[in-house]
Order: sequence, then structure tokens, then C-alpha cells
Amino acid sequence: MIKRYLLYILLGLVVLPACGQGVADYYRLPDRSRQYSRLLTRYGGPYIRDRWYIALDGFLRTDRAHLDNSFNGLIESDRVAKFGGSVVIGWAYRERWMVEAGYARMPLHSQVSVSNANSPLVFRYTNDRNALIIRGKRLILSTSGPWLRSGFWLSGGVGLVPNNGQQEGRFSLIGYRYHGRGETPDTLRLISSTQTNSRATILAELGAEYNVRLSNNFDLGFSARKFWGLGNSLTTDVTYSVNRKVVEQAQLQGSGTGMSYGVTLRYTYAMRRNLSNVLELNGKHRNGQRL
Repeated sequence: MIKRYLLYILLGLVVLPACGQGVADYYRLPDRSRQYSRLLTRYGGPYIRDRWYIALDGFLRTDRAHLDNSFNGLIESDRVAKFGGSVVIGWAYRERWMVEAGYARMPLHSQVSVSNANSPLVFRYTNDRNALIIRGKRLILSTSGPWLRSGFWLSGGVGLVPNNGQQEGRFSLIGYRYHGRGETPDTLRLISSTQTNSRATILAELGAEYNVRLSNNFDLGFSARKFWGLGNSLTTDVTYSVNRKVVEQAQLQGSGTGMSYGVTLRYTYAMRRNLSNVLELNGKHRNGQRL
């Protein structure tokens, strides 16, 4: 009897684990797609060949028109700061080079202020605010190891400003200058006219940017760019006359020279990797253990 009980106990120890595991466990295949996805997420970054992205950029832009004659401090050219935005499509190659092109809502200004006893009189004129941009970028310092997506970039590019050749505005001011009692005062006039160029003008830019990789598809960038106008988008002519006789003339040239400071959000919608290099990681060893 004791031998029979021992035999039943031994059979139970063998059968119960098998029943607990279930028949399906013997035929369950490993989830290779999940393993491969984790492998790409962890080690696939350095093997990105290229990717396409779309970016939205918001920025604060400053510019000032060049003034060639202030009439002894009577008029001044003011710096103007306005917000703008752009949308671009870009291509990144091996996370070291980028090329992007798109549209920017980026106004250029010509602002003149006329000195007055109480407060300056300010007149601001703006072009049609449109620009087409293309720029290239180069990674100079990575802060994310082999991923390369986070780091410091240098950029350079050009912008095409399609002007419309229309008159943007004009002003006329009259003042009087008295010499003494009984004498006829002099009549002083300031007459101004502002017009956009009839031809397209060019903006050159040089910038620095720091990008932060938020996820596999999203990047956040912070940029500062310097712009040089290679032609006048806005021209303001000012005439100073005394008793209807022109004494001096001045001109403000709004070329768009200035700075911009912005924030960029990028979304990667297409990406290609060197898959053979990623698959080879499955056969490599680290510290004597397989990955």
C-alpha cells in the first residue's frame, strides 16, 4: 500500500505542472515583432539613413530700415519687433545634414519717427509679409550619444521676398518757425512717400539652433538667426522744405536686415533605416552577454 501511495504522489508531481502550463504554451511562438520593435527603439537610432519631416516655426523678428539723413535729429529710423511664422518640409541625411524649404509669414518694415515737442509721431509701413525660404543645416555637436537627433546645429540659407511694387502710404506735416515779432514765419514741411520694390529681393541668413529629440517622431528646436537684406523691399523718401523750397532729402531703405528668435516643432512622417545593421545587433555581445 505504501508503495502504491508513493507511486500516486510521484505521478501527481509530474502531471500537475504540465496541466498548469497548458498545451498552448508548448506551441506559443515568441513575439518577434515586439522584440524587434524594442531593438529598433533602443539601438536603431544610429542606423537611421534619412527621414522626411514637416516643421512649424514661430518666431519674434526684429528689423530696422537704414536712414541716410536724420535732418539733425528731426527724424529717426526705429527698430520694429513683430511675431512671424513659417511652415517647411525638410529632409535629414544620417542625422548630420538637413535641407528644408517652405513658406514664411515674415513682414519687413520701414518705420520713421518725427520729433515733436510732446511725443514723437510714428509712421510704420510694411511689405506684403510673404517670403519663400530654403536653408541647409549641419550638426556640429551631439548631446544624445549615437542618436544624434539632439544637439547644436549651424544653418544658412536664403529667402525670396516677392514684392508687389505698390505704394504703402505717405504723410505730410507742416510746422512754423518764428524769427521775431512782426516777421513772417517760415513754413516747414515734411513730405514722405513709401513704396515697395517692383522686383523680388533676397534675404541671406545665418543661424544657430539647438534641437531636442522628444520621441521617435517629434523634435523641438530653439533658434537664433541673423538676416541680411540683399536689396530693398521698402523705400521711404522724405523731403524737408522751407517755404516750399526743398532744403534736404532723406531715404529709409527697408531691406529686412535684423534678427529672429524662434521655437520649432518638427514631425517626422517618413524614415528609412539601414535594417541590416540593426539586425546584426542581435548577434553581437555586450559584456559577455547577448543583447
